[in-house]
Amino acid sequence: MSGEKRLTILSGAFLCSIGLMIFSFFINYKFPVRLVSFAGLTISALIIARNLRSLSDFKKLYGDISPVKTTLLFLSFGIVSGTGLAVLYRWYLDISLFPISIHSFVIVAALIGGVEEFVFRGFLQEYVKEINGPFSVLFSTLSHTGYKCFLFLSPVSAADIDVGFLALWTFGAGILFGTIRHLSKSLLPSLSAHILFDILVYAEFAAAPWWVW
Repeated sequence: MSGEKRLTILSGAFLCSIGLMIFSFFINYKFPVRLVSFAGLTISALIIARNLRSLSDFKKLYGDISPVKTTLLFLSFGIVSGTGLAVLYRWYLDISLFPISIHSFVIVAALIGGVEEFVFRGFLQEYVKEINGPFSVLFSTLSHTGYKCFLFLSPVSAADIDVGFLALWTFGAGILFGTIRHLSKSLLPSLSAHILFDILVYAEFAAAPWWVW
């Protein structure tokens, strides 16, 4: 790969990540400051759209169709990983290891997790993979971690949260999900893991928390 091509990929991925971080940092401000968040999201959306011009480009989001046995193996690992992380997270929060009730917000939580996978592991990781596979896992993980942390680092954040723990947790889970995505060559295992994690963690939320805009 030429240096120019590598620079194009890195600059596009970097701008997309920065746009998403701007979005998460400013989204809970009141208008007109909130408009800054939409500007950041627009930048990211334009970069993604520019690289999804054909059916083959869209196919890259969810990856290859692997043999059934391989798909089931990685899918099972994704499900176990998502469940294990959710149980560990609930243990850290000192609540029951599994939900004792389920509310309708869980649908929104699952959709949010799914969209994050499509953006960070589906688009960004696959986009940067042209440079280097392991580096793409690290890059998408750092981007996702920054996106999450900037949401809670915002001065208008309504939550008292340990951002250091959030960063460590998001980074660790991101490396795991990204590695599953890289090895399986499919988005389905990491997508299943993330959605299942969000379902088990947010099942008992009766209403959307403040950070869901």
